[in-house]
Amino acid sequence: MNSTRQALHGVVWTTGTYALSVIVRFGSNVILSRLLNPQLLGMLLIVNTIRQGIELSSDVGFAQNVINNKKGGEPLFYNTVWVMQMLRGVALGVILFLCAAPLGRLYDLPASAIEISAATLLVTGFASTSIFLLHRNLALARLNLFDLANDVIGAIIVVAAAFISPTIESLLISLLIAQVIRAALSYIITDYKNQFMFSKAIAIEVVTFGRWIFLSSMLAFLCASFDRLYLGKVAPLAIVGVYGLARALADLPTFLAARIGYSVIFPIVSSARHREGEEITERLSPMRYKLLIAIAAAMAFGITISDIAFTFIYDARYHEASWMLTLLLLGGWVSILCSTNEYTLLGFGKPFYNVIGNGLKLAFYLAVLPLAFNTAGLIGAILVIAFSDLTRYTTLAVGQRREHVSFLRQDAAATVIFIALIVVMSAIRYEMGGGTAFDAIPIEKLWTILGSAG
Repeated sequence: MNSTRQALHGVVWTTGTYALSVIVRFGSNVILSRLLNPQLLGMLLIVNTIRQGIELSSDVGFAQNVINNKKGGEPLFYNTVWVMQMLRGVALGVILFLCAAPLGRLYDLPASAIEISAATLLVTGFASTSIFLLHRNLALARLNLFDLANDVIGAIIVVAAAFISPTIESLLISLLIAQVIRAALSYIITDYKNQFMFSKAIAIEVVTFGRWIFLSSMLAFLCASFDRLYLGKVAPLAIVGVYGLARALADLPTFLAARIGYSVIFPIVSSARHREGEEITERLSPMRYKLLIAIAAAMAFGITISDIAFTFIYDARYHEASWMLTLLLLGGWVSILCSTNEYTLLGFGKPFYNVIGNGLKLAFYLAVLPLAFNTAGLIGAILVIAFSDLTRYTTLAVGQRREHVSFLRQDAAATVIFIALIVVMSAIRYEMGGGTAFDAIPIEKLWTILGSAG
């Protein structure tokens, strides 16, 4: 199978299984919104965000090392990574457990919830490296089916826990059980077997390559989660839960783009990075353009009907999230462009561009998000969050041009089509007497707040 057909095969499998995964997640999301109140969802969002932050605090790119390194498929290499991963999981679990009490006081959460989340870190560290090897070998059918199966199992367990005992502790225990099952299944999905082997030289090599991954992961986490952590501190937990619901739905297309970038674009570029950048651009460009147009059409349709679908599916406690979803989906287009560009540069072994981009985005958040919230309230904060990836995109675009693998014109063309599709679909809805999704955005409230401040 040549690289183009292999890429298309990977995109089909990744998109197809992800679509099924979205259905599963969306279904469980709707059920949970019926069983749980917004405050409990806000607590769950903050606890999971803290766990992810601790997890990324020592991420040196184990998966990226196995995929990118020419020795990544050798037993000594991936078993060294496996041992390092387990040690990291134990260390992080202990650290989070010890920090449970002060973090609980900071966010007004039960310490027991954070302690359960610490156990999840421990379990995650004991998963097999077979998942990384499937990525390396582009065995995407098996990999995506594995992820889909875990999504289904996890959704069933969490919904059952919410039905039986709608408490933060029971929900986190259900997530822990789901991770135990995922770690166990990771040992039987391939013929690769992990065993205790360790090379100090390989460990140094992993950490050396991963130093940029570490910085990138930390900055990526802070960029992706600063909004949750900040709103969790300054806004009521119920509002945080409503926002978290909108954010989770808005992130779905971005996660798809990131999944395709990681599963398809990254390993393909890694395997061909000895070629000239212009040649790789020419080979990726047709597939990438078709992918962006397909996502643009789906997102434009989603934006057009987002408020109607949301208010129809969710009960009145969550209706305020409908206008948040519209804005977050609109800004999500920039995040999708960033994801495809990020993994192209990572395939060239150039992760520092993403580090710089995330650093600028974080600086933008730190400077503007508190100001927007204090000046214009929640809508001001949502606008900043929605379009914050413009700072990251600029850096990645410069990096691609320097590496001679630029898709700037393609991104511009796809963006024009995306905006045109939104205008056309919104006009059709308006002519049918349904107004537009943008009517639900409280713009009047924004002007009133700004007028009062002035």
